[in-house]
Amino acid sequence: MRILGIDYGDKKIGTAFGDSDARIAVPLDVIPNVGEETIKGFVDHVKLEDIEMIVIGVPLSAGAHHGSEQLEKTRVFIEKLKAAVDLPVTEVDEAFTTAESIRLQKEEGAKAPEDALAAMLIIREYFEQLNSHN
Repeated sequence: MRILGIDYGDKKIGTAFGDSDARIAVPLDVIPNVGEETIKGFVDHVKLEDIEMIVIGVPLSAGAHHGSEQLEKTRVFIEKLKAAVDLPVTEVDEAFTTAESIRLQKEEGAKAPEDALAAMLIIREYFEQLNSHN
């Protein structure tokens, strides 16, 4: 299954691509969050790339820069996206993805932008959840 991973932010959104059959996830890019135009862009991207599922990170565990306000903003975005696309949209806890993406850049030399790495980690977390249910 072809998966689009999303790390939602007020100003920018990280994206990644995943393949559930091969169990791979790779960072794509970071796009500016410009409201409704962003949703339209995702609809086009999903069609163009034959995406079959979207996995979005949600701040379920309050971290240094996440709280209930960010969770609410993310959920509003998710509802708008669900209304615009005709495919499954799944939430996973994005706890520690930002810290881990920074670590990947520093320690592993990852060249992808932090938010795109976070989106990749969100897909990996989804894969982990699949493994734990099997």
